[in-house]
Amino acid sequence: SVDTFGPYHLILDSVGGDTLAALLPQLVPEGICVSMGHSSSPYATINIRGLGGRTLYSFFLGEEINRYSPAEDLKLLGELVSKGQLVPRIEVEASWKEVGTIAQQLIDRKFSGKAVLQIS
Repeated sequence: SVDTFGPYHLILDSVGGDTLAALLPQLVPEGICVSMGHSSSPYATINIRGLGGRTLYSFFLGEEINRYSPAEDLKLLGELVSKGQLVPRIEVEASWKEVGTIAQQLIDRKFSGKAVLQIS
């Protein structure tokens, strides 16, 4: 409930649909909701009454890469991993020849970490 835990300055949503619509009123004025997925539904009916000053930002990695050069960010992430300051959660390592099976397991949420496909 917003009375118990909110309102919030920042909300990250990967569900979409009705959940996204329910989250927006839980923002403070000038709050930001970042929509980064739509596992429930890519469609949401939003009542904008009373939501003035709030921002809904649709995050799509492909667009972010087109807008910003990722080279420096990727370099920083690589350095953090090499120093052991950032540890990626890799749950599956397999041959790239198993891409169909691994992709289906990911879609079916059989694992929550990352998958690394090795090219040999």
